[in-house]
Amino acid sequence: MKKSLSQKPARKPRSTQFEMTPAMEARMQKAMVSIANIADQKARKNDKIQREARMAIAETFDAWLDWLEEAAPEQIEEIFFELGCFATATNRRRMFKHAKAPEGVAERAQQQVDRWKADEEAAKAAADDDVQSKPDAAESQA
Repeated sequence: MKKSLSQKPARKPRSTQFEMTPAMEARMQKAMVSIANIADQKARKNDKIQREARMAIAETFDAWLDWLEEAAPEQIEEIFFELGCFATATNRRRMFKHAKAPEGVAERAQQQVDRWKADEEAAKAAADDDVQSKPDAAESQA
């Protein structure tokens, strides 16, 4: 004889879906505006902090270069070279107009940037060749 399992009573479906009242919608809208305002204030505060930090670095840079000129003059060229390598083309031109920028470092930085671009293009071409050769190999095996 089989023993039947007891069944749970079926849950009664809701007769109506939840609907927000106009008062609830107004409170929700007010809360969203409040959250957006707080996020905006925090973002502005953080932007101001970062802007002030960049200004502090910029204002200290010349004094640091003066000290470096006395303590380790050979490093000034290296500093400008490294900054120039990572700067945009426009910022690179501006940087090398600085009074303390050594002669010839602009050309050296540009050569390094050109080398990196050539290496990147070669790697991209090699990757494209690999992608093209894989389907050819798959077709020849099929």
